[in-house]
Amino acid sequence: MRKVIRVILAFLLLLAFGAAVWFGVGALFDLIKGFGKEAVTASITALFGLFGILYAQWHSKAKEISDSHRPAKIEVYETFFDIVERFMTEEKAAEFDPEGDEFPDDFREQFMKLSRGMIIWASPQVIRAWSGFRENSGTGSAKDTLLAVDAVLQAIRADLGNSNWGLSRGDVVKVYLKNPREVDV
Repeated sequence: MRKVIRVILAFLLLLAFGAAVWFGVGALFDLIKGFGKEAVTASITALFGLFGILYAQWHSKAKEISDSHRPAKIEVYETFFDIVERFMTEEKAAEFDPEGDEFPDDFREQFMKLSRGMIIWASPQVIRAWSGFRENSGTGSAKDTLLAVDAVLQAIRADLGNSNWGLSRGDVVKVYLKNPREVDV
């Protein structure tokens, strides 16, 4: 019963808002009709100028925020690179299960540090790629794991403002491999 009342209230509020916008726009057009062409032209020009300035300010502020976050993101992503490089160079690293008991404590600490940093600093695409890697590691084939690492690497590149145009799936992780054909898709 409460749900029906909420739906009806929401519909009535939406209807009232639509009517207010309709009458407001009508009143604005009636007001504009009373002005001369020069005044309307000047007003429209001023509005476009104002919107242009507001957009430029918003874009500048967004760039400033992005630039201020970049060093922290790079630090987090370097932790990921350290983990990947360590897995690629240590012979037994591929056998370790991050959830298992025999997983080295320093690896576990790096994973925790990385996960904490990802939550705070990573973009949604990086977080999704990292989650996909975590879900895939240990359950899929070595090729699937490498492709999951590649997805994280490409998401990191995009997050830092680098283009992935022209890169195929698996191209970035090939940089780490002795035999780059291991991940040919």
